[in-house]
Amino acid sequence: MQEIISGLFIVLIPMFLGYLIKIKKQDYITKINQMVMFLLYIILFLMGYLLGQLDDLETKLPIIGKTATVLSVIILTSNMIGLMIYDRLHPAPLLKPQGKLPSRWHSLIDSFKLSGTVILGTLCGWLFNAYLVLPTGINLYVLIVLIFFVGIQLRNNGISLKEALFNQRGFQTGIVFTLTSLVGGMVASWVLTMPITQGLAFASGMGWYSLSSVVLTNAWGPVQGSIAFFNDLSREIISLFIVPLFMQHFRSTAIGITGATALDCTLPIIQKSGGIEVVPIAISFGFVTNILPPLLLVLFSSIPI
Repeated sequence: MQEIISGLFIVLIPMFLGYLIKIKKQDYITKINQMVMFLLYIILFLMGYLLGQLDDLETKLPIIGKTATVLSVIILTSNMIGLMIYDRLHPAPLLKPQGKLPSRWHSLIDSFKLSGTVILGTLCGWLFNAYLVLPTGINLYVLIVLIFFVGIQLRNNGISLKEALFNQRGFQTGIVFTLTSLVGGMVASWVLTMPITQGLAFASGMGWYSLSSVVLTNAWGPVQGSIAFFNDLSREIISLFIVPLFMQHFRSTAIGITGATALDCTLPIIQKSGGIEVVPIAISFGFVTNILPPLLLVLFSSIPI
């Protein structure tokens, strides 16, 4: 229990401290956005480096790829089934046609850059294993700084607590998404013959790959951290194509499939696909899926397996 509480403090306090900071100058906000991206690449490189230092790395990579793929397919399928049922039971009015969507290929290239950073870190860790061993927990310290800046971003993007908590459809979509993610994690744990708490932990990332990869690396090692990263990154990539396709008739499905990325990289696509009227739904949903992952990840990764 003490480990769970300390873990929650580590990931939640920096976010709320950041949320208290109001910045008026746009130049500072731009620099913070750049700092968040820089820290993200540092975290991914460090995770790859730790992975590269493992013994028998060549035998572990196929396991990472297979496990991440199975997790992603099962959890995303569970999400879509649950969200589409919700859309059928609570249909939303049709939307007006929107303009040209932002470039999905540009977003796809960004996702490949993130994967490439992990691969580069893995190669460096493998090549320099005998020369440089990283201190334990170094990626966690970088994550704390990153979450602090994410909290500042939330506050200064005009996201109020009232806006986030009181959009009924967005909140309900977040609950349906969370429950179906956990169901998918349990099913995946059975298919992959892993402990159920581990399947639930992988499902708890909800697309927040920088958080899930670090928390699970510290809990279970770089193999599990890498599985979490690729599992959550795949959600962002798939969302680029699902959101425009489903927005008109399955609004909660389109927004819900994005997970924690609804407040950052996929928000422009959500807004462009559905217009300004869907933004409050996305914000409320994104608030739920950004608050719950730290709680659930720490909870499930702290339970002995």
